[in-house]
Amino acid sequence: MEDKTTTRDARTTEALEARLRDAERRLFETEAKYTNLLEQLPAAIYIDSPDPDGPTYYVSPRIRELLGYTPAAYIARSGDWDQMVHPDDRDRIEADYLSFLETGQPEGGDYRYLHADGHVVWIHDQSKIVRDETDKVMFVQGVMFDITPQKEAELSMQHMAYHDTLTGLPNRAMFEEHLDLAVARARRYDRSVAVLFTDLDGFKDVNDSMGHAAGDELLCVVASRLREATRDTDLVARLGGDEFLVLLADLPDDRGASAHGVVDAVAERVGEAVGKPVIVGDRTVEITISVGSSVYPLEASDVAELMSRADAAMYAHKRRGAVARISG
Repeated sequence: MEDKTTTRDARTTEALEARLRDAERRLFETEAKYTNLLEQLPAAIYIDSPDPDGPTYYVSPRIRELLGYTPAAYIARSGDWDQMVHPDDRDRIEADYLSFLETGQPEGGDYRYLHADGHVVWIHDQSKIVRDETDKVMFVQGVMFDITPQKEAELSMQHMAYHDTLTGLPNRAMFEEHLDLAVARARRYDRSVAVLFTDLDGFKDVNDSMGHAAGDELLCVVASRLREATRDTDLVARLGGDEFLVLLADLPDDRGASAHGVVDAVAERVGEAVGKPVIVGDRTVEITISVGSSVYPLEASDVAELMSRADAAMYAHKRRGAVARISG
């Protein structure tokens, strides 16, 4: 009787051991498949504490390819993760994360991170809050995608849409957007806005006698001089051809005296800067620039009138008939 019991117990033990080995095998296979899947995904998967200053519990091996850190190194730096974010994006990503923890929105965002070697990587970060059965937040789970090529292409297209391809200056589209905003601020805060409309005198003579390549070179020099002659807060744009615009925003509005003083000072610097001789190829070119201005709300009541009056003032200036001097 005892032998039968012993045999039955042994068989039971063997069966349990076999089931345990099978469970361990299946667990190993599941973990191996899971790990293999994570390593093949074109994204880094992470699990973070919901505490903004808390640790990262897990990050997949893809983080090495994205940011140049091993998972262990990334987790070790989780206490100062913001130092891996581009300085210009730190405030935005922190505000987005706090909003996400409070409202669940935004679930994703595009941010610039700093790779371990220092270069910038655009990351799309998609997150989800994981809660327990009592609705308590347990952790934040997310994925990080490298979107650098797409983002750089997008930014390049945006730059082309708002900048002049020859001089690199903002174009009319960007100028008008900034002008609309400047006038709206001026209305709200009782400020002034001025537009300088400029046109090179005798530029056609340069194109006709020296060719369009020389004309393009001259335009680039003029663009550079306009930027140097204006204030850091001013916006210089190329309207087209040899016409340029300058926006002076957020000027004082004390019955026009201060606003006109700024306009006159900038216009004088522009004239002096552009009037200096320019070496184009092996020849020296001397040109002048006609400048017309208008100030909102002293001389114009809206954007359209502001532009129109500045344009008319420029052509009144231009009727003096200045020409280019070319020597050498």
